[in-house]
Amino acid sequence: MDKKSTVIGILLIGLAVGLMFFNAKNAPEQSARAPVSAAAIAAVPAMPVAPIDAPAPIFNGEKKIFLLENDDVELRLTSFGGGIESVVLKKFPQSLTDKAPVVFNEESAVPALTFAGTPAAAGTKPQAWRIVFALESDTRDEAAGTRRVVLVGSDEEKSVRRIYTLALPGNEKRDPYLVTHSAEVLPLTKGNALPAFDLFLSTGTLPPTAGDKANIFLNASYFNGDDYGKVGADKFRDSSGFFGIGGHSAAKEIPVPAEKEDPFVWVATTNQYFADILSFPQKDIRPHIREVVVFPVQVDPVGETNPMDRSVVAYAKLSFPALKSLNLATDFYVGPKEYTRLADLGSVIPEADHVVQFTNLFGIISIDWLCKILVTIMNWIHDTLIPTSAWSWGWAIVVMTLIVKGITCPLTMAQQRSAKKMQKFQKPLQQLREKYKDNPQKMQQETMKLYRENRINPLAGCFPVLIQIPIFFAMYCAFQTCAELRLQPFLWIPDLSMPDVIPGLENVRIPIIHAQIHILPILMGLTMLLNMKMTPMPNAQPGQKNMFYAMMAIFPIICYSMPSALTLYWTIQNILTLFQSWLVRRSRDKDDNGQGPVEIIPPVKKKGRGKGRVAAA
Repeated sequence: MDKKSTVIGILLIGLAVGLMFFNAKNAPEQSARAPVSAAAIAAVPAMPVAPIDAPAPIFNGEKKIFLLENDDVELRLTSFGGGIESVVLKKFPQSLTDKAPVVFNEESAVPALTFAGTPAAAGTKPQAWRIVFALESDTRDEAAGTRRVVLVGSDEEKSVRRIYTLALPGNEKRDPYLVTHSAEVLPLTKGNALPAFDLFLSTGTLPPTAGDKANIFLNASYFNGDDYGKVGADKFRDSSGFFGIGGHSAAKEIPVPAEKEDPFVWVATTNQYFADILSFPQKDIRPHIREVVVFPVQVDPVGETNPMDRSVVAYAKLSFPALKSLNLATDFYVGPKEYTRLADLGSVIPEADHVVQFTNLFGIISIDWLCKILVTIMNWIHDTLIPTSAWSWGWAIVVMTLIVKGITCPLTMAQQRSAKKMQKFQKPLQQLREKYKDNPQKMQQETMKLYRENRINPLAGCFPVLIQIPIFFAMYCAFQTCAELRLQPFLWIPDLSMPDVIPGLENVRIPIIHAQIHILPILMGLTMLLNMKMTPMPNAQPGQKNMFYAMMAIFPIICYSMPSALTLYWTIQNILTLFQSWLVRRSRDKDDNGQGPVEIIPPVKKKGRGKGRVAAA
């Protein structure tokens, strides 16, 4: 069993070290790029809109903006092309210090849902249709709880009528971040037909976030009803790979062809906390979506030489034969990556919760199901028990920790009692090791016999660890991209989605490593060390004990730059385990009866044929 424990320990350390390097690569830094507020955008003079690659504007005249809003979002519809120039997410500040709201597509020159034609050349974005739209109507339907804006426009060949619908405040049947869009395209001359054409629809762009330095969550993604795929922003940067493995040159565009049997259902772009999803509800339209083409977008014109200031935009390419008319319906979600919200959206946008991107452990081990369970429990606790508290999300994590501890408590109690019981059998175990040191097989047999006769389960100590490891990593994966925790305070923690920083010490750095001071990882390490001190390790050799102590030192370092929600959970878990260990130490095993270490007395042997017997030494 010692060898097995050693192997498990080495594997755990390997996983821990790997996660440390992975997390260090993705450590959050304060973004140097100042966010642009909605007020600043509104103050900018109207400028012609053109694709980034176009040498000159494709529209002339004055651009008009038509607003469509509710309490959660403000859509800015542009007369140049009739697309969504930007979306203000009213309830989500840019940062703790900048209270201006997050603005979707603020850095892109191409409005979302832009109708565009075939690109002029490979690597260039599709060219927007040269149609200037006017407002036909702006109406409210109080009975349906919706507001609708209708835009109309035409060019030399066709006329287009675009309708945008948004839920009004108080409408509980429609998600406030969901935009229903439909378009009717007709030939300008009655009786004519629309010639065969390709139609490109843009998803829009989301910027990088300060907490996702490696742009793990910044990508374009797609879903065909069975499979989910994505193209990351890293594909558009030169990379030398890992020791030369996986290196590649920056791509100018990445086309993803559709499978004939499984056409695309939706296309999306995402960053760490927000997503936009362009869905095609018409089943007869989906086979016309021939491919999704992903392009890079420079989100910071001032820093054009910095490849990290780069996002992505996706275009859905629809190919149509000659038609008398085209009626196209789409659903467009622009909002936070909240798992429960997106799961509830599944009736409109199938499996929209894929965009939450619960990462696989080290890219290979899928624990999505556990992430979803934990986030659902956390959201239920928040919404049901403490929705109005200033520290509501922090308390939700505390309560969820108590629930998890309650579920695992019987196993940890069994582990601690088993360790306490095994501690009493150290002398006979040592005698067996010495007696059969030259016969490992016999030693193993006698050891297992001793365990059976005394009802000892040597694996009891492994079960709690094996359960806690996937829970910890599931929370690690979930909390990285959990929009619910973004900018949420608790105790001294200003933002549960980031490492904890004590107010007033934001600019204080630890010497040599120049890192900020985070208290929770330190408390977590101390409570882990105390737990190890209080938990007997009767079967551990000195080398194994040193390995466990090394893990205690490495773990806080690994978690140092992780979201404080995760270190809060683990610290509370450790404190509860300490209390549990204290109770076990005070109790007596039923089989103990207050006695000290067990000594096994060998059976007596007969000497000669006489009646007398003596105990063997």
